[in-house]
Amino acid sequence: MDRRLLPVTIAGTGSFLPNDPIPNDKIDDVLGPLDKAPTRVQSFIKAGGNAMLGDSGIDYRHFAVDPETHDLTHTFATLAEEAARHALDDAGMTPDEIELLLLSSPTYDYGTPPTSTILQERLGIESCAEMEIHSNCAGVGKSVQVAFDALRAGRYRTALVTYPQLSSVYLRSCFFNQAKVTKAQAALRYILADGSGALVLKALDDDARDADGFAPHEVLGTYVESIGGRLPPAMTAGAGAADLVAYRNQALVVYENGLHHLDQDFSCVTRNAGRRLLEGGMRMYESLGIDPKTITHHVGSIPTKQLYEDNIELFKEWFSATREQIQFLARKTGYCGGASILIHFDQMVRHGEIRPGDLVGLYSVESSKWMSAGFVVRW
Repeated sequence: MDRRLLPVTIAGTGSFLPNDPIPNDKIDDVLGPLDKAPTRVQSFIKAGGNAMLGDSGIDYRHFAVDPETHDLTHTFATLAEEAARHALDDAGMTPDEIELLLLSSPTYDYGTPPTSTILQERLGIESCAEMEIHSNCAGVGKSVQVAFDALRAGRYRTALVTYPQLSSVYLRSCFFNQAKVTKAQAALRYILADGSGALVLKALDDDARDADGFAPHEVLGTYVESIGGRLPPAMTAGAGAADLVAYRNQALVVYENGLHHLDQDFSCVTRNAGRRLLEGGMRMYESLGIDPKTITHHVGSIPTKQLYEDNIELFKEWFSATREQIQFLARKTGYCGGASILIHFDQMVRHGEIRPGDLVGLYSVESSKWMSAGFVVRW
């Protein structure tokens, strides 16, 4: 095996937002009403839901849901496939050129086989290495790190990184035991959205570097951490083995108690998410020996305009950055969880916002157990 550390480039970017954009006043129509929820929850939906939407700064979002039948129009694999094909087209490559396929997502299409293999089949890749990483917002950075290390070590020459976010599988009214739904669980319907992103990475030879020692669109480094060893989770989704330990406590009991619902501790997230995104990003730059003041664009996991405004002064202070360098980017896409940074990065590349020589830091924090991950690219 070639032991040199090869430069790794982003050869292509891609993203996908399913179906027509949904304005705020149509969310309940598409996802189905929570008309059997407790009275206090229905009152919150009418009053608090509108307030949340007003503070979100999001005008439109996308759901992989047929607005008439409420059936899902995509699965995790088919969402990932759309973004993957866009990234492959951007790279001028065919699927059979991919040697390593990585898919990260918060859940999956089947308990087994892995969704990564379903994506492999849909892309028509007869043989490749594949891995699936179970994670939410931090999943993109984790996948990029695995691909980056494998490519620069010479194990593979090409990799496809994908992240599909199918939030609506948790958000449609049919998923809930409505008698057990809480305000926080209902509120997530007004925050999360569906979408997918993808990157094609390639290992280059050393002669691809320019006079300054950089390859085009080079990944300079990656970073992954979890600070959740002593912290309780701030986002949960049940119905796994931990809810099925008791012999009598099986699927029907899980449903009857609403243990399968997606839940979030909003007060904890409001207090901590912005600062932990900043702190994790700073540790990434420090570990890579990069001065954050030299970063041209910071692309982070920022779900709402309110969270952005609550932390923008800290962003500007810590990173010496302007609003143009740290933008709120979810206004027309909604917050697509782990896929968001790839969706926004792809849009910035395609719109010409990112120019040759720009340094781009992409970083996400995941509230489920306070993991975070990211990477830096010199375009």
